[in-house]
Amino acid sequence: MWKLFAACGLLLVILLPVRAADDAQALFNAKCSPCHGVSGDGKGHAGLKIKPADLRSDAVQKLTDEELFKTIAYGVGHKEYPHGFIERGLNAEQISGLVVYLRKFARPTKKAGK
Repeated sequence: MWKLFAACGLLLVILLPVRAADDAQALFNAKCSPCHGVSGDGKGHAGLKIKPADLRSDAVQKLTDEELFKTIAYGVGHKEYPHGFIERGLNAEQISGLVVYLRKFARPTKKAGK
């Protein structure tokens, strides 16, 4: 019986991060990609008054996780369009998932000598 519980626990440990990643991608596609683009290049919506940030850029990727969280949750750093997704119904866990997801947009670093 304990083997069954251990197997179920192991399955949860394996599947929960996958589920969280899927949830973050779905959230990004619904909430972020209309402006930032599916690839995070900032070209999601041509009709905006301001140019959305290129999430792949060094400027964005150099932000700490806390800075990214505050930007998404509270609009910190935005002058014309504060995100404020906490006020729009996202919770801290969802925003933390978005921060992890945004890290996937980082450009590969060039290795010395190449």
